[in-house]
Amino acid sequence: MHEELTNEELIQLYDVVTGGVNAQFELWITITFAVIIASYLAGHRLARSLQYMIATLYTAVSVLLYLMLLGAVQFSQQFDLNLGVSSESKVVLAIVVLRTAVWILGTIATIVFVFKGHKDDASNNT
Repeated sequence: MHEELTNEELIQLYDVVTGGVNAQFELWITITFAVIIASYLAGHRLARSLQYMIATLYTAVSVLLYLMLLGAVQFSQQFDLNLGVSSESKVVLAIVVLRTAVWILGTIATIVFVFKGHKDDASNNT
């Protein structure tokens, strides 16, 4: 189905795929903090429909980025490039499990924050 890759090509492919996976995770973290900060500062002024729109868009982006991560891992497996998903290494397995847990729990927490985590108006504090 495909030609055998040299060790150098496998190393380059590994670097590209892991770099892409890390970049997607970093992008997700950046988007997450942007949504949290925006919700904190402006959430009390947003109509409920806008909060739902923000939560829906954020969820869609989170799912899309995670699916892209899974696609990169599946792509690497076509070349017998082990990125840790099927590895026996406990450390690599822990990384995969923890990254997935952070992604899922972080997405849920951020969506909750969109609706509940805004600061009150200054007039309410006096």
